[in-house]
This record gives sequence, C-alpha cells and structure tokens, in this order.
Amino acid sequence: MSNVTSIEFRMYNTGSVGDCLLLLFKKENKISFRMLIDCGGWNTNGAAVTPCVEDIHKTCGGELDLLVVTHQHEDHVSGFNQARETFDKINVKEVWMSWIEDKSDNIAIILKDKYGKKLKESKKITQQALKELQNKRVPTVKGFGARMKAKKQSLEEALALIEFEEGTSYGKRLGVGKRTNDDAIDYVRGKGKKMRYWRPGNVIDDMSGAEGMKFYILGPPRDADMKYFKIDTEETEMYHLAAMNKEPTVEKLPQESIFKNDIGLEEGISPFADNFKMEISELKLFNRYYNSTDVKWRQIETDWLETGAAIAMRATNLTNNTSLAMAIEFASGKVVLLPGDAQSGNWMGWHKKDVKKSLKEKGGKDTEELLKDTVFYKVGHHGSHNGTASKSGLDFINNKDLVAAMPLIHNKVPEAWKPAGFPAKALYDVLIEKTKGRIIRTDQGVITKTSAEQMRNQLSSAQKREFKEGYLKGKNYVGFKIDGME
Repeated sequence: MSNVTSIEFRMYNTGSVGDCLLLLFKKENKISFRMLIDCGGWNTNGAAVTPCVEDIHKTCGGELDLLVVTHQHEDHVSGFNQARETFDKINVKEVWMSWIEDKSDNIAIILKDKYGKKLKESKKITQQALKELQNKRVPTVKGFGARMKAKKQSLEEALALIEFEEGTSYGKRLGVGKRTNDDAIDYVRGKGKKMRYWRPGNVIDDMSGAEGMKFYILGPPRDADMKYFKIDTEETEMYHLAAMNKEPTVEKLPQESIFKNDIGLEEGISPFADNFKMEISELKLFNRYYNSTDVKWRQIETDWLETGAAIAMRATNLTNNTSLAMAIEFASGKVVLLPGDAQSGNWMGWHKKDVKKSLKEKGGKDTEELLKDTVFYKVGHHGSHNGTASKSGLDFINNKDLVAAMPLIHNKVPEAWKPAGFPAKALYDVLIEKTKGRIIRTDQGVITKTSAEQMRNQLSSAQKREFKEGYLKGKNYVGFKIDGME
C-alpha cells in the first residue's frame, strides 16, 4: 500500500470560539482517511454548527475513519448535541478519547468523582454569594454602588464558567433538552464501531487508509497522585489536578485548628477559648450596632463566597489540562502537532522519562524530536497565554516551514477569559516569528497583523508560493494543505 502524502486541514467556523477540525489524509490527491477532532463552540447554536457538520458529511461521503474528542468542554463537544441529526447520518469506524474518559480506569474514576463534587460546591457558594450580594442594602457611600455592580458581574461570570464546566449552559440557552457535555461524550462513545482510550506513550501505526502515518499519544499525564497538572508556565504556580485516594469515596478532612490549640473550626462554633467570649450584655450592645441596618453593608462574613470566580477559572484550566494531545508523523519525518487545549502541566508531562522512552521504543521519536520536526501546529486553547508551553514546547519548534492554525474568533471570546488576552500578545509575537507570519485564524484567515505581513514578505519565493498554494478557504472553514513529502 502507498503512503499518505499530504493532509488537508480544515478549521470550521462554528459561530463562536471552538474547535471543529477535519483532517483529510490524501495519497497524491485522493482522500484515503478521514479524521474529525472535536466539534463545538462557546455560546453558539445549531444554526451555526449544523452547516459545518453538513459540509463534513458531504466531504467525507457520510463516513469518518476516526473521530477524536480531546476533552469535555462545551467549545469542543456542543456540536454533538446541537447538530446531532446530521451526525446521526455519519458512520464512524473508530473513536478515540483520553484515559480520563474511560469509566473503568481507577484513577479516572477518582478524578471525575472529586471534580464533580468540587464543581457542585463551587456552584453552590457562587449562587449563595450572589444571593447575599442582592440582599445587601446600598448605602450612600461614594463608589459603593459601582463596586457592588462589579462584584455582581464577576460572580455572574463565575457562574457562567461553572455552567460551562457542567455543560448545562448551552442546553438552557438553546432548548436542546437536558443535554450536557456528558451527553455529548456518551453519544460519541456510541458512534464508533471501535472505541479506544489512550494513555501517553502509545504509538499507533496501523490505521487502514493512513499508511505510513504514526499517531503519537503525548498527553494527558497519568500518575497515581496526578501531580504536575500545572496551570501556568511558572514553576511557582503549580497546581495539582486532584489528590488521589485508593477508593473513590468522599474525602474526610481532619478539622483544621488555629494556633495548634485543638479547637475545631466548625460553623457556628468559636475557635477561641471561653474567656475570650463576650458577656451577654456586651454581646447585646455589639449586635445592636454591628447588625443594624445602617452598617450591615460593612460586614465581611460572606465575602469568602466571592472566591467562586477563582475556583471556577481553576476548574476550567484543569479540564483543559486533561486534553488528549497527540502528534502525527508522516513517513518523511514531518510532524503535525495537535495538543487540544492542553495547558502547561499537560505539555510538561510529555517530557516525563517513561513517556519519552515509550514513544521512542514504539515509534522511533521521543517528545523533543517530535517537536523539533513539527511543520504544522494547531495552536492550543485558541491562543491563550497558558495554552502553549514555552520550555516544554514552543522553544523546541524551530522548523523553517512551520505553519500554525489558531481556532479563534476574537469577538466571541467569553468575558471571563479576556483578562489574559486572546491571542496572548507575547505568545502571538513568538508564533509570528517562528512561522514567519504563516498563521491562519478562523476569523481572519491568513492573519492581517502588520508584523506578520512584514515577516511573510521576507520569505523566499518558494516559501511564499507553498504557503499561498497551501492555504484553503471554504464557505464555513479556513485551512491548509500540509505537504508530507520530503
């Protein structure tokens, strides 16, 4: 059998920020293997997603050789709910997900159990904080009203993030019943004639129709203690995905105490000794002032509830870090890098000794070699500051023919994501430098930034021609033809 010579990469516009990526493997100019990675969008609708899926159905002749779901976020899976009638018409030979979606995996069971409980807890305290905020009387204090308005907006954004994690938000908006992210995942599980869950270090080289291609599974990391699911790139900002127990039971934490005095911190019980308590007369006088209507707005007892926003954002980052990340290698040695929304902890996991050793033994290249030979990069997490690792990732990618594709519609980025910037300026500048301006975005096609245009003008005549001929634009997608020949 002859080998695959190119891949046509299509990045669909689902009406919002999201991933819906079709890879058409070709032998010469004939499609031999059809692969779809994710299908979704943030705060989108069936009217926007369905035409994309209809184009996929038509292009693929109603059949996918491989359907991959990277992780369980609305912007990656909503389409399986919103365009289900069209997906019902598509036959799928094989489905891939990460080990985290494997219901029989002992670590995944604990992870999902703990994550679900934390999410419910975050939602509860955020809703309570909103309620407390609404009950506060606004005093005639300069600037207080504006501060309360800002707090309310922050909490509403936190609640939206939590519902994004639950996968319930788009169901409410679009009237698709009670379908959630879990429903989308279960639907995809049932689509394939064959279902496989992958762990890092695996290499697959036996896909019919994709002869000559090797699929390297890089992430997410899998360790018993789940350490190093780091959210930000700095070592000092390391977060743990979950503390693991042997059994998926509710974790009972010991009562915390202040100053090692063995006084338990329980709701409604003072942590201080009796001799520090107020006398009844003192307590009445205190309550008469402290709980009076005029000064009640000064109370801080419920301010801790406003931490829900930070918890919600952390939950979002953690789920991104569970992305199924892979690299695909042509027979020529050229590599396509597809990290999903992997954040830095996931990237760092690719460099673990056992993972690198397994990749090398099973496929012939370790992580650093794969990164070094990358000629096409699907930019992680829509160009966020923590969606592309530096020391563990981009620093290794220096191929002169590098092209990047960024699934981003800038004016659809959720408010809660915006503080970090999309795309992150520092990352964008590095990508422009490394690609010599050869970046494709969902909303712009070939990016229009002045520095990128200047870099493209410096390309050789052959490079300009290859990029121009490789660029693809359809009714509802942009893309690129990845040449796998030497």
